[in-house]
Amino acid sequence: MTTTDACILSCYQEIAVLNPQHGITLVQHTATGTVYVKKILETYNADVYEYLYTHHVKGTPEIVEIVEQDGRLIVIEEYISGQTLRTILDNGNIFTEDAAVTIVEELCQILLELHSANPPILHRDIKPSNIIRTADGSIRLLDMNAARQADPMKKEDTQQIGTVGYAAPEQYGFGASSVQTDIYSTGVLLNELVTGVLPKDRMHRGRLGKVIKKCTRIDPKDRYRSVKELQSALASCRSHPDQYERNTYRNNFWIPGFRSKKPMNILMAVFIYTFAFSICLRFTAEGIEPGFQTWVERIIYSICTFIMLLFTGNYLDVWSVMGISRIRNAWLRFFAVLAFDALLGAITILIMIFAGLIMGSYHFVS
Repeated sequence: MTTTDACILSCYQEIAVLNPQHGITLVQHTATGTVYVKKILETYNADVYEYLYTHHVKGTPEIVEIVEQDGRLIVIEEYISGQTLRTILDNGNIFTEDAAVTIVEELCQILLELHSANPPILHRDIKPSNIIRTADGSIRLLDMNAARQADPMKKEDTQQIGTVGYAAPEQYGFGASSVQTDIYSTGVLLNELVTGVLPKDRMHRGRLGKVIKKCTRIDPKDRYRSVKELQSALASCRSHPDQYERNTYRNNFWIPGFRSKKPMNILMAVFIYTFAFSICLRFTAEGIEPGFQTWVERIIYSICTFIMLLFTGNYLDVWSVMGISRIRNAWLRFFAVLAFDALLGAITILIMIFAGLIMGSYHFVS
């Protein structure tokens, strides 16, 4: 560190620690009183930060100082107030499709400028915790620690950096990072905004689901070729909103097992529904000849069983309505569904007992 660098850094007084593990503090310029964020980075790409220092990218924090010292980079950058998308999601909120598309369109505009650099700058760590929504509703993309410049001559990444669940396969040694790497994590982000979970747990359906699916293809060649192409796909979801809603509704209207229209899924669904209803239709009232009471019992049991199957299959996206989709842990989500099924079973028994009291006391056996 030169004397000039030391003098520059001495102008910033620490006022709060934001993240002690990652060396992030809040500092204030002693002359102007302006508040900034100070970062001490051990993993970074100096060329990326040098470019961002001299070419501010709209939608990212403006870098006001960079000082390299003993293999570390000290960065003083603009302080941005707001909530991260991670905080919003963790508070039990998910976004409507329109709101999520708006956020991702803004993100694409930021990425477009990064990718337009020469050579292109790849963020490589797009996730909810790295995106802040400000008071006016706009977003800012943070944390360029994993960013690097694209190198078409490289066959694979020399440094494997990224967040599990959001990082593209090529970030784990299956190829070299490219603009498609950021497109992959953008698709993961979009899915989480509208469902509350990652694509591996549940992929969003409808036209927007197809966009997400293309973003998150394993092979980068199968993804959108550029952020501009992704923007066009998102715009097409907006350009026919009525048709989009109709298609989504029609797709959701199909009962579980038939939505995918895949022969194996349909065959399995037919077997499950047939088996379940055959069990329901075998129930009889003990000591009573089959008749009106028996068929009331069978109809009640069949209806309740059908409702239970619809809920288990997330018919009409009922999980989102009940907040189950926002449970990030797959096992907790499974037990939540199981608990509601048990509740439906208890309600079924109460209904049948009540019906039995009205029509005459009896109990049921299979």
